[in-house]
Amino acid sequence: MHSPISVGWVALGVSLLQAPAWAEAPSLPPDEAVALALSAHPGLQAADAAVSIAQADRRAAAVLLSNPSVSAWSTPDAARAELGISQPLSLTGEGWHARRGARASLDAAELSLQRRRREVAAQTRLAYIDAVVATGMVQVASEGSDLAGRLSFAVHRKHEEGEAATLDLRLARLAEVQAATRLLDARRTEAEALRALSSWIGTPVDAAALDAELTHATPAPTESSGERSDVRAAESAVARAEAELRQARAASLPPVSLGARLAVESGQTFLGPSVALTLPLFDRNQRDRAASSGRLAVAEGTLQQVRARAQTEQTTADQRVSEAVQATDRVHADIEEARAALASIEAGVLAGQIDLSTAVLLQTQVLDGEAAVVRLRGLLADARIDQMLANDDDALLGGTP
Repeated sequence: MHSPISVGWVALGVSLLQAPAWAEAPSLPPDEAVALALSAHPGLQAADAAVSIAQADRRAAAVLLSNPSVSAWSTPDAARAELGISQPLSLTGEGWHARRGARASLDAAELSLQRRRREVAAQTRLAYIDAVVATGMVQVASEGSDLAGRLSFAVHRKHEEGEAATLDLRLARLAEVQAATRLLDARRTEAEALRALSSWIGTPVDAAALDAELTHATPAPTESSGERSDVRAAESAVARAEAELRQARAASLPPVSLGARLAVESGQTFLGPSVALTLPLFDRNQRDRAASSGRLAVAEGTLQQVRARAQTEQTTADQRVSEAVQATDRVHADIEEARAALASIEAGVLAGQIDLSTAVLLQTQVLDGEAAVVRLRGLLADARIDQMLANDDDALLGGTP
């Protein structure tokens, strides 16, 4: 028969192991964390500013590339005066290519902003998952520390009563120190994860505010809308580079300035058209043509890299999710078995059925297994987020427009 003290320790251990993970309802759900990140992340602010600049460039090139010029002069007695106005016009299509390039530049900026929003949302969700996993690891380490403390106390009582050897007492104390070290190490990892999450969302984060259910951090994926936005942005960048090269070639012939000139001399007025043309004897825009050709080659190479990476990300992400799903089929049962095993170890030690050295080894193995289950769940959630980002899934944004 078990003593009342032994039964009490077992009951206490079981009650602690079955305690709820969180005492309060979460106040920072994953979608809210994503919304905070999308509203204040500096990377998104920079991408949004790039869109504004591209819009301004497109408006500037909407009509004519160059502003009209006005010139005037007069003698002090106003006996002779002249007024002229002229507008440079390209006869080689330079303005048309510039407008085409401006449209492509705006498209690239908008698509880059879309991709950046999904990247920030995905990174925020990954940071959220890391924080939840780190908090779960703290819970596992706390369970081990509590169990080691209870066993150490029980062995100390038995040692005082002459029922336990001094070696058992020393082993119990060393196991308690090891458990405390694991707990402090888990706390350090949790602190780093919480700090990383707070840097993404721009607000302080407390572990108690997180939603421990990792499935809430991984929204249901939606159907793919086609080619990824970063690939389309790279295609637009190639179109912009092509337009810039054509514009540079068209600028080999300088624009013609057409206008009118009004002159007054000795009381007589002269009015007539004016034409000005620069002869391209030396400067035929060689520098801009060479630079534009180089930028086009870079843009084409970047497009090839982005396409290859996107295809590889999609393939590897699908493989990760498939393997993670298979590996986590029995996760719930494993958690329950681990907690039941801890309670059995404690009961066996208190009942004298398991020696302390064996109990310490068993406890370490069980806690390592429970920690592995927590990490495995986190890896599954991580793989799902990676798959959604690889497919450019809008569900990453949550309810944020």
